[in-house]
Amino acid sequence: MPWYGFIHPIIALGTLALGTVTAQVSLSKVSDWDFPMRRQRGRSIYFLLLCMANFVMGLFVNMGLRGIHKGVELTGHMTLSVIVLVAALIAALLTFSRSQPGQTPPHMRWHATFMVAAVALILTMGFLTGLKLIGS
Repeated sequence: MPWYGFIHPIIALGTLALGTVTAQVSLSKVSDWDFPMRRQRGRSIYFLLLCMANFVMGLFVNMGLRGIHKGVELTGHMTLSVIVLVAALIAALLTFSRSQPGQTPPHMRWHATFMVAAVALILTMGFLTGLKLIGS
């Protein structure tokens, strides 16, 4: 495999790590009075940007591999990545909701759900890739 074939999995691992941290903080602190709203907003935006970079890099890597006649067909990988992008976008948008000072916005309770769903789908894409590598 060419060197650029390893960029996509490395970005995917970074995205998975950031998504896991963001989801964990969102789950554990959502009912606390000192919820780190600005930090979660920043993490969610970085997660969305990493998801978009991962999506674009995945497309470029696959086009590059097809160019040398070594393209990889992963069933459902593109569909899952679009769903991850939508979940990450919704999670990032939820962080912009406002409430009374000292209170967590009520919509932030959904933030953890969308983050966990996105992280779970990223893991699913990794397992699909692993199964493809084992089966090849």
